Amino acid sequence: MRRISLLFAALLITAGVWAQGNITLIANGKRISSDPPATLQAGRVYVPLRAAAEAVGGKVEYDAATKRVTICRGPMCTVVMQNEGITIGGRLLIGIRQVGEALDAKVDWEGGTRTVRITTS
Repeated sequence: MRRISLLFAALLITAGVWAQGNITLIANGKRISSDPPATLQAGRVYVPLRAAAEAVGGKVEYDAATKRVTICRGPMCTVVMQNEGITIGGRLLIGIRQVGEALDAKVDWEGGTRTVRITTS
């Protein structure tokens, strides 16, 4: 019985690690590395805001006093509050749908390959 419990615990830990990592982020056809990497939590895919924005020519400014992030791409600017995403290692990650809206970009999730594609025109 103890072996079964240990095996089950190992499987849960492995599944949790797999769910968080191994997500590929591609912006305009180019693979993007980021720290922390994109992650899957509670059925939602989150990507590092700064890495995603800068990969498609966006500018990111953070105001620590108000905990607001301003993302600008071309003439369009969007404000994201820090509590709208998750913070890992001091970095803000936001949901892929919100990334698309903030950057005026098309965002696709390919679950089979665990790939996020961000495409701008």
